[in-house]
Amino acid sequence: MHRVIAGGTGFIGKYLTEKWLAAGHEVTIIGRSKQKIKDCYGDAVTPVEWDDLADDDQSILQHAQIVVNLCGVNIGEKSWTPQRKEEILTSRTHYTKLLSETCAKLSDHAPPLFNASAIGVYGLQESESHGLPIPYDETEPFDYQEAPDFLAKVARQWELKTNPAKAHGVRVVNLRFGIVLGANGGVLKKLITPFKFGLGGPIGNGQQPFSWIHIEDLADAIEFLIQKKYIRGPVNLVSPLGITQKQFAKALGKAIHRPSIIPTPGIVLKMVFGQMADELLLRGQHVAPKILTDAEFEFKYPTIDKALDNIFQPNPCG
Repeated sequence: MHRVIAGGTGFIGKYLTEKWLAAGHEVTIIGRSKQKIKDCYGDAVTPVEWDDLADDDQSILQHAQIVVNLCGVNIGEKSWTPQRKEEILTSRTHYTKLLSETCAKLSDHAPPLFNASAIGVYGLQESESHGLPIPYDETEPFDYQEAPDFLAKVARQWELKTNPAKAHGVRVVNLRFGIVLGANGGVLKKLITPFKFGLGGPIGNGQQPFSWIHIEDLADAIEFLIQKKYIRGPVNLVSPLGITQKQFAKALGKAIHRPSIIPTPGIVLKMVFGQMADELLLRGQHVAPKILTDAEFEFKYPTIDKALDNIFQPNPCG
C-alpha cells in the first residue's frame, strides 16, 4: 500500500515511517526540503516538497491509501515570543489548508486525511486538590471561533483547516494527541535530564493532569483507525488511565532508578518561560479516549509504569 506522511522527519513521523517501511508499505514524505528527507531516509521513501503540492500536482495524493499530516514546529522548543507563537500557528494551519484543499479537489478519489491535532483543543483545565478532574472526551462541546488560551487557539484553528476536505466528503480524522512518550525523542528527551542528575521531581504542585500515550499505542491506534472506516472527526489519542504530573514524575524516577522528590516551583518556571510554562508545564487537561475504547481498541501500555518500563529497558539511563 502507498502511504503519505506530511512532516515525516519529526519524532512521530520517523516512528510511523520506519514502522510502515518495515511492513512493506510504499511511503512518500512531504516536507520543505527533499534533501532533508533524503538525509533522513536515503532512497527508502519518495521525497516530495510542498511546492509540488502547491503547484496543483494532485497525483501525489490520489493513489495513496492514507495521508497523515504531522506538520508543525515544536511547541516547546523556543520561548513564546509573539513571532514564535505566529510560527507555531501558521506552520500547522498553512500546510493543513493546502492538504485539505487538495483532498477536496480529488473528492471521491481522495485518500482519508488523518490530520494531527492536540488535546489542547479542549482548553486548560483547573487542577483538583485530590485526584483528577472529570475527563474531557470527543463529545465535549466548545466554540471553534473562540479560545480560552493559546494552545486551544492553535488546535481549534488547526482542525478548522480540515473543513474543505470534509465539505467534499473526504474522510477526515482529527488526531488529538496527548503527550507522546517514546525512546528516541519527544517530551521525555527533555524531562529525563534533571532526573539523571538526581534533581527530578514534580513540576509546580504536581496536581495538573498529565494525559499521555506510548508512541507504539499511537501508531497502532492509527493503524486501527485506518481499518475502522466509519470513524471520522476527532479522536483522542491518550491512554485510558490518566495521571497527575506528580504521578508521572514518580513513575519516571522509578523507571530510571533515580529520585523524584525535588519539586520545580511554578513561580520559577513562569519567570523563565512565561506563558509557555503556564500552558505546557503547570496546567493541562484530563482527557479520555472514548472513540477508541468504544471501538474496542486495546492499548498495549495502558499504565504509565508499563509504558516507561518498556521505553527504558534494558538501558535505564540510555
